[in-house]
Amino acid sequence: MRSYTVGHTKIQYFVAVVMVLGAGLAGCGQVSMPMGSNNVDTPTLLTGSIASSTDVAHSDISEEDRQIIAGNIDAIGPDLDSGHAPEGLTLPWLNAVSGNSGTLTSIDTAALASTGCVGFKTTANTIAGIKLYQGTACRDVTRKFAVVTLTVADA
Repeated sequence: MRSYTVGHTKIQYFVAVVMVLGAGLAGCGQVSMPMGSNNVDTPTLLTGSIASSTDVAHSDISEEDRQIIAGNIDAIGPDLDSGHAPEGLTLPWLNAVSGNSGTLTSIDTAALASTGCVGFKTTANTIAGIKLYQGTACRDVTRKFAVVTLTVADA
């Protein structure tokens, strides 16, 4: 059997050394990712609600509508920071682009101090009709509200 050489060294030895070094260095690099939590009291949330086209609130109320709703909640921010929304407060909202509109009611500030979130109800007049929705808006890093949950509510 004929062996090829590189200079005075045989190629088979060179390849063997490279393979051993590669395998040895491969053990030094590792990738890990957390798969869960050992904390039974507050386990890591591994699943969540992903908006889909079959979700009624997702298909009826667009992201732009949600931003307009959150903007209206932001408008009463100073009253919310004092710990309460004015009694019987109703805030109309309108998306001039889509034509969707509604009225925000029942703004609940009970969890605002601890979580930065408020609960609310809103009607929505969309192409699908008029429905009542229940949602939650939370403050982001810039202290602006964003709608994080929205579901169809029972009337």
